[in-house]
Amino acid sequence: MNGLMRDLRYAMRTLRRTPGFTAVAVLTLALGIGANAAVFSVINGVLLQPLPYPEPERIVRVLHEAPEDGFAVRRGAFSPQDFQDLRDGSEAYDALAAYMEGNLVFTGSGEPEEISGAFVSADFFKVLGVPPQAGRVPAAEEHIEGNDRVAVVSAEFARRRFGETDKLVGRTLLLGGEPFTVTGIMPASFDFPARAIDVWVPLSRIGEDDIPSERDLRWQSVVGHLAPGASLQAAANEANGIVRRLAAAWPESNEGWDRASVITLHDALVGDIRPALLTLFGAVAFVLLIVCANLANLLLARGNARGRELAVRTALGARRSRLARQVLTESMLLALAGGTVGLLLAAWGIDGLLTLAADTIPRPGEIRLDLGVAGFTLIASAVTGVVFGLLPSLTVSRVNLRESLSEGGRGGTAGRARLGMRKALVSAQVALAVVLLIGAGLLLRSFWNLTKVDPGFNDDNVLALSVSTPSEVMDSERRDAYRSELIARIEQLPGVLAVGGGKTVPLQGEGEPYAFRVPGRAEPVTPEMGVFPVTPGYFRALGIPLLLGREFSTADETSEAAVVIVNRAFAERYLADRDAVGSSLELFDTAFTIVGVAGDVRHEGIAREPGPAVYLPTSIMPRSSLQLFVRTAGDPVLIANAVRQAVWDINPDQPIAKVAAMRQVLAQTVARPRLFTLLLGLFGGIAIVLAALGIYGVIAYSLSLRTQEFGIRMALGAKGGDLLRLLVTQGLSPVLLGIAAGLLAALGVTRVLSSQLYGVGSLDPLTFAGVALLLLAVATLATCLPARRAMRVNPIEALRHE
Repeated sequence: MNGLMRDLRYAMRTLRRTPGFTAVAVLTLALGIGANAAVFSVINGVLLQPLPYPEPERIVRVLHEAPEDGFAVRRGAFSPQDFQDLRDGSEAYDALAAYMEGNLVFTGSGEPEEISGAFVSADFFKVLGVPPQAGRVPAAEEHIEGNDRVAVVSAEFARRRFGETDKLVGRTLLLGGEPFTVTGIMPASFDFPARAIDVWVPLSRIGEDDIPSERDLRWQSVVGHLAPGASLQAAANEANGIVRRLAAAWPESNEGWDRASVITLHDALVGDIRPALLTLFGAVAFVLLIVCANLANLLLARGNARGRELAVRTALGARRSRLARQVLTESMLLALAGGTVGLLLAAWGIDGLLTLAADTIPRPGEIRLDLGVAGFTLIASAVTGVVFGLLPSLTVSRVNLRESLSEGGRGGTAGRARLGMRKALVSAQVALAVVLLIGAGLLLRSFWNLTKVDPGFNDDNVLALSVSTPSEVMDSERRDAYRSELIARIEQLPGVLAVGGGKTVPLQGEGEPYAFRVPGRAEPVTPEMGVFPVTPGYFRALGIPLLLGREFSTADETSEAAVVIVNRAFAERYLADRDAVGSSLELFDTAFTIVGVAGDVRHEGIAREPGPAVYLPTSIMPRSSLQLFVRTAGDPVLIANAVRQAVWDINPDQPIAKVAAMRQVLAQTVARPRLFTLLLGLFGGIAIVLAALGIYGVIAYSLSLRTQEFGIRMALGAKGGDLLRLLVTQGLSPVLLGIAAGLLAALGVTRVLSSQLYGVGSLDPLTFAGVALLLLAVATLATCLPARRAMRVNPIEALRHE
C-alpha cells in the first residue's frame, strides 16, 4: 500500500509537470467515456431496468398473429369476440385484459380539449398491479354497458386541468358530452399503455360508430398476468390451441388466424428498438477503443521522451515491474480523471439525447444519471486505463541503459520498436474507424432513401388537425351536416385551396380491415384490405392523384347509390382483367360501384409498401374521429389560428387537437432513423478525427527518429518530391493494412444492421468503397503535413543535430 501511495504521488507530480499532455489525455478520455456513459444510460433505462410494476416478469402481451397476406388494424390484436373466447378458455393467467388507446373530448371545465385516453377491460389494472394513489379503480360491474360512465384519471391531468389531484375523486367530468364519475387517480409514474395518458375508461364505451364489434375486426390489444407456475411457453401453447379452435369454428372470419404468441410486456415495449440501441452502444464502444489506441500512442511517445528518466531509475536499482507499475498507475490516474469529467459530460449528453429523441425512444422517464450509470462509468474508466496503459507500461519498462543514457540514443532500437507498436495501434484505429464509418454510411444511405420515398400525397402547404365529434354528442346524421358546415366555413378562409377529412392521418394510421368480394371472381371472401372513410375534397386537400374516374362529391354523401374509390394496388391485384371504374365490389353485404382509382398512399408508415385500399364516403361509414386537411396557398401554420376560429365560430365547445403541418407529420415518421443516423454519424466523425490524429502523431514521431537519415539523403542529392513520396508511401502502409482489416470486419459486423436499413444492403459496395477512399484521403493529408516539414530540413543542421 505504501508503494502504491508513492506511485500515486509521483504520478500526480509527473502529470502536473506536463499540463498540455494531461489536458489532452483527460479530455480525450472524457469524450470517449462520457459518450459511453450517456448511451449506457439509455440502454440501462430502456432495456435493463424492469418495468415499474409488481412482478413485471409475469406481465405479458398475447399476440394474435396474422396470416402472411393478412391485414390488422393493430398488429397482434384480437377482435372482441376472440378475446372473450381467449379469456374464457385460458388457465395460464391470474388475469387477462384488453385495451385500446384513443382520444376523448373533454368539455365543461375551461377550454375544450381532446385528451389522450385508454379504453380498458375489467382486469386491466389487476394485470398491471399498480394501485391508484387516490380512490379506486372501477369494479367489474362498472364495465358493463349502461353502468360504465366511470373514469380513472392521471395525476398529471388532474394537476393540469384542476390544479389538484386527490380531491378530484368523486367529481364528474364531461367526456364526449356525457358525465363520468372519477373513481381514482393513478400515480404520475403509471404510463401504460402509453406516455401522457390522461384518462382510462371502460372498453365498453367504444361504440359501433367508433369501431364495429365484429369477429373479423381485430383492434383490442391483450395483456395478461401469468398464474403462479405458468411459463411463457405454456401460455403460448394454450393460446395457440384456443386460436386454432376459433379458426376451425369461425372459418369466414378466422381462417388463417390460427397462431398466437406470448412475450413479456417489457419485450413488447422495447423489442423493436433493442437492435438499434445495441448497435449504437457497439458504435460508442468502438469510439472508446479508438480513444484507447490514441492514448496508448501518446504514452508510447511520452515513454520515449522519458527514456533517460527511466534509465536513471533503473540504474539506481528500480525493477522492471516497478517501472511498469508506475506507468500503469499514471494511465489509471488519467482514466479516472477522464471518467470523472466524462460523467459530467454524460449528464449533459443525456439531456441532449432526450431532446433529440423527442418521443422516438420508449421509457424516456427511466433514462437518467443514476448509481448504475455511475458504476458503469467507474468500471469503464478502470478498464480503459488498463487497456491503453498496459502496452506502454510493458514497453517503456524495457529500458536499454546504454542507448537511453547516450547522447544519440534517440534513434536506437527501442525507439524503432515503439514505432512499430505505434504503427500497429494506428492500424487498429483505422480498422475500427472503417467499421464505424461503414455503419454510419449505411444508415445515412438508408435515411436518404426514406426521405426520397413518395408517400403518395403532396405534403406541401397542408395543415392537419383533429376535430372529433363523439356519437354521444351527435348522431351520425347530425354529425355529417355539422362536418359539412365546418368544411364549408374553412373553405371560405382567404388562402385556402381545398379542405377534406378522413378517419386517420396518412403514415400514421391503418384502415379498418374488412373482407370483400369482387363479383365474377373465384376468390373467397377472406381477403382483407384497409377501408378508409373520407369526405369529399380529401384527395384534393392531400394532393392524392386520381388516376382514373372521379373523386367523391357532396351528392355521394346523401345519395342512395353506394360508391367507392379504390387505390392502384387494389386495382392491379383484383381488377387487372377488367376496367376498374364501373366495376362492382361487395362489402358489408352491399354492392358498391367503383367510381375512381386513386394513387397509392403509404398509410401505415413511410417504410411500408402500400397495400390494397378502399375509400368510402363518411356518410356510409360514420366514425366519431375526423382528421381535417387544409391545403393553403402559403405556409399552412400561418392560417392555423384562423382555422381554429372558424371551427369555434360554429361550435365553441369543439376541441381541436394535433394541429400541425403535414410536412411535420412526414418528418416525424423518420424521426427514429434520423436520430440513430445522426448519432452514429457523430461517432463516426469523432473516430475519423481521432484516427487522423493518431496517424499524424506516428508520422511525426517517426520523422523525429530519422532526422539524420533525411540529412544524409538530402546531402546525397535527394529531392524534396522524392522524399515526400517515400514518407507518404511508408506512412500509409499501416493505414492500408487497417483499411483492409476494417473492410473484412465490416463484412460481418454490418449484417446486424440489416433490419434497420431501407433500400440498401448491409454489404453495399458503394458505401464500403466510399469509406475506404475517405479514410485514405484523410490519412494522406495527415501524412503529408509532417512529411512536408521534413522536406524543408537543412542537411547540415540535421547532421549536426545528431
